[in-house]
Amino acid sequence: KGSVWGNIVWAHSVSKDLINWINLEPAIYPSKQFDKYGTWSGSATVLPGNKPIILYTGIVDANKTQVQNYAVPANLSDPYLREWIKPDNNPLIVPDISINKTQFRDPTTAWMGKDGHWRIIMGSLRKKRGLAIMYRSKDFMRWIKAKHPLHSTANTGNWECPDFFPVSLQGTNGLDKYGEDSKYVLKNSMDLTRFEYYTVGTYDIKKDRYIPDNTSVDSWKGLRLDYGNF
Repeated sequence: KGSVWGNIVWAHSVSKDLINWINLEPAIYPSKQFDKYGTWSGSATVLPGNKPIILYTGIVDANKTQVQNYAVPANLSDPYLREWIKPDNNPLIVPDISINKTQFRDPTTAWMGKDGHWRIIMGSLRKKRGLAIMYRSKDFMRWIKAKHPLHSTANTGNWECPDFFPVSLQGTNGLDKYGEDSKYVLKNSMDLTRFEYYTVGTYDIKKDRYIPDNTSVDSWKGLRLDYGNF
């Protein structure tokens, strides 16, 4: 909520038709030690049993050290899911010594691999290389960083708000993560240019690596999703 980095909260609106919206109180706002200095971007995932969960980036100090937290609905019977709880076992993920702790944010919606483990990616930076760091978990609570990022590109600066999803080659319907006849899209917001870019490619599910097609330029000279400052 808001156009500048400041007291960032998760604004909350609901709709039955995606046209008319009702504004509610913020769903997530700074209130705990693990997000005292900010509740930054993240994503929602629906777990088995139709249980939604939010992963979001919390800022823990004035130096903008970033960790990954979760929140769950206080009352699943509330159709608006007005109130969200941030359990005390947060944070779920903290940056290790290989990660720039001030450039480590914006977890994606999780997807389940064929091995039964959840996967997420987050944007980060190592030197001048933009990274989509991957984490895996069997229970959604204990996360382990993958040996390699899902993808990275030299000289692109910090990646923010990544998204990773399949698109159909044949139809217009939505797809599961491992749908047949599909390509994959990796979207990033580039901190250096303040625009959003994407590539289209393939996903090697055995190696958990994304490979852009030769026709997709893998930098800010490539396909742009957003032509305005984000």
